[in-house]
Amino acid sequence: SSSRRPRVARVFDRRAFRGAARAAADEPSSSSSSSSSPLPFSPLPDVPLSPHVSLVSGASRGIGLEMVRQLLERPDASMRGRPSAAGGHVVAACRDPSSATALAELRGRYPTRLSVVRMDVTDVAAIEAAAATVAEAHGRVDALVQTAAVLHVAGEMAPETSIARLDERSAIAAFRTNALGPTLVVKHFANLLHEATARARAEAKEAAAEKESDSDSDAGYARAHAPAAVVANLSARVSSVGDNRLGGWHSYRASKSALNQLTKNCAIEFARKKHPVTFLLLHPGTVATDLSAPFRRNVPEGKLFAPEFAAERLLGIVGEKTQEDTGKFFAWDGEEVQW
Repeated sequence: SSSRRPRVARVFDRRAFRGAARAAADEPSSSSSSSSSPLPFSPLPDVPLSPHVSLVSGASRGIGLEMVRQLLERPDASMRGRPSAAGGHVVAACRDPSSATALAELRGRYPTRLSVVRMDVTDVAAIEAAAATVAEAHGRVDALVQTAAVLHVAGEMAPETSIARLDERSAIAAFRTNALGPTLVVKHFANLLHEATARARAEAKEAAAEKESDSDSDAGYARAHAPAAVVANLSARVSSVGDNRLGGWHSYRASKSALNQLTKNCAIEFARKKHPVTFLLLHPGTVATDLSAPFRRNVPEGKLFAPEFAAERLLGIVGEKTQEDTGKFFAWDGEEVQW
């Protein structure tokens, strides 16, 4: 649709959230953890403590699912540089919510703080509908993390070891899912990202006023104390042209390289806006998910990461980076990846 969606005006009631925070602190911790072993922390309760909204696409499994879990459960939401993310709302987006049993289990434990929406990044109408749903419910998106990707489909698509194996339909499918899809999501969620930056800055100024700070009238104060909304797209080290020494995997490599370029373009464009948005690219390493399953045989010992580890490391990067880092590409260990 070419018509502009109406912006949802919602007022953040700081006192109500503070009351919820106190109630949560007095509430006994939940024992319904998804793990049978005790957690090193008490999982956050199903009480909203912040207006912050995190949206994870590709959230039904793998890294995306684990990110949703940590955003909900962990006292710092695994985003230590963004304290407002803790106790915030989480939107989990996936192609088929009806079959996402792990998300349904989390939704049962966090009915107030977790929403599950259908969003297929290869379907523009589904992206538009998801954006409209989030706009109506929340009016903002503070952190958008995009993990949806395709490398192989049994019997239909596999990484090419030779140019002779390059298939037109598979290549187009890779570009549509890995590069074009995440960029179209940014297009349709752009207003919600700008709105998040604007509201976060307004909330920072309000907090300063409550503390009778002399700096609350300074626009620079809000910028310093309220990070811009952030988009983090999962790329891969194999997307790097400078680091390509093995060749092969034509469709996957090139589609992720295209994602890098499109993300860099967005970083430049959105930095010019009145309410800017930070854009990051992330390399998760080789993670024990369905995407890497056929290719783990030659992974060096200690280099196959659990989804829990990868999600924690990547969310930590998302939390700590600022507008000064926009357009950069970081590996799971925080090191910059050459293009």
